[in-house]
Amino acid sequence: MKVIQNFLDSLKMESTKIAEIKNTIPKYMSDMEWYQDSEQSIVTDGRYDLKRFSKHEADTVYHVINVIREKYHKELRSMGFANESYPIKYKPRYVLWEILVQLYENSSEPIDMFACALAYEAKGALFREKALQKFEKSINYITPEFMQQFISYMPLNVYIKFSRLYESNHEYEKAILYTELGHKYGDRDNPYFDNRIAELKDKIKRNPKKNESIILRKKHWSLKKMLLMRRNILSKKQS
Repeated sequence: MKVIQNFLDSLKMESTKIAEIKNTIPKYMSDMEWYQDSEQSIVTDGRYDLKRFSKHEADTVYHVINVIREKYHKELRSMGFANESYPIKYKPRYVLWEILVQLYENSSEPIDMFACALAYEAKGALFREKALQKFEKSINYITPEFMQQFISYMPLNVYIKFSRLYESNHEYEKAILYTELGHKYGDRDNPYFDNRIAELKDKIKRNPKKNESIILRKKHWSLKKMLLMRRNILSKKQS
């Protein structure tokens, strides 16, 4: 009975904690003072020209960088780039994502890796694998309380974004996991979450071979990594 009671108490504690997080106002709101005007973007052949910038585009990028420097402590600046860039709907957004990646791609800090994962997710399908790699390296260190500080990347938003990425990568079990996590921070009565989980389970049934091949591929890479580590250890001993 005591074990069962402890389990029930832990569920109460979790639900209380989630409620507290959901009711916490984000500390870092995105700065919306600059005037966004996509008409002042330089385009070539109907695409954003990333080699030429109008004064308006340059001013927007500089404005965001200054906001990040003033508002965010040094160890949070990668998240500052993500949080402040998200509301921008035209070319400076892509420039700022690229600056984020260039500055923090090689960082081993979980916050920086997480911010890079957000940037790669925003950059589109070509960067899906990189987004998932950075996400998996960092997410165990990134708590919902941490995410809740940033208006652009609160837990519900993050979990659903990466649930969709895993779905696109045919990793349906992980897509289900992050949909379930998202549900905890969303509207409990919203049928979207249960419907999405049902759809993902149906995809697992319809694509068992694809799902198995992904699992085998991951096992292969894990084994390869383990053998490489063993080889390095042996070579060090011999030397």
